[in-house]
Amino acid sequence: MVRRRVMALAALVAAASGVALADVTQTDVEIGGRVLGFLSTPLTGDTKLSVVYAPGNAASAAEQKALMGILGSGLKAGNVTFQPSAVELDKIDGVSGGVVFLTGGLGADGAKVAALLKAKKLICMTTDFAAVQSGFCVIHLKSAPKVQITVNKTLADQIGISFGAAFKLMISEI
Repeated sequence: MVRRRVMALAALVAAASGVALADVTQTDVEIGGRVLGFLSTPLTGDTKLSVVYAPGNAASAAEQKALMGILGSGLKAGNVTFQPSAVELDKIDGVSGGVVFLTGGLGADGAKVAALLKAKKLICMTTDFAAVQSGFCVIHLKSAPKVQITVNKTLADQIGISFGAAFKLMISEI
């Protein structure tokens, strides 16, 4: 409740100052955790979540800050408890294990993430649909105005993940 009030106040302050606030929500993160439970080999328990962002990109940095605020020191979502760490885009090679959350607005710089995902077989989630369309991230999450989950099938195949048949009926694949 307090977290929601703080986020609402931050949104008002950002709107008043003309700065765009990242649109990632706790519901987006919770949906992401639930999606991981529908993998053919579901993730459970403590799960490292590397929040990848570009500090010099205002949209990316704002989403990273909002996401780290939502995650705190850990957030239970579905059968996983995300253990977050912020990772600058140019330091992404140090990421190993867990799941990557790619902040929005990175454009072509997201290709760096795709290369890492393929090499290290990591799952990536984002609220940036363009990143999934471009093949830079596997899973797009959107909770409002209705839940939408989109999976880049080609990238999912390249990193070796698949979802149960029933779950595929609830998502869009591109």
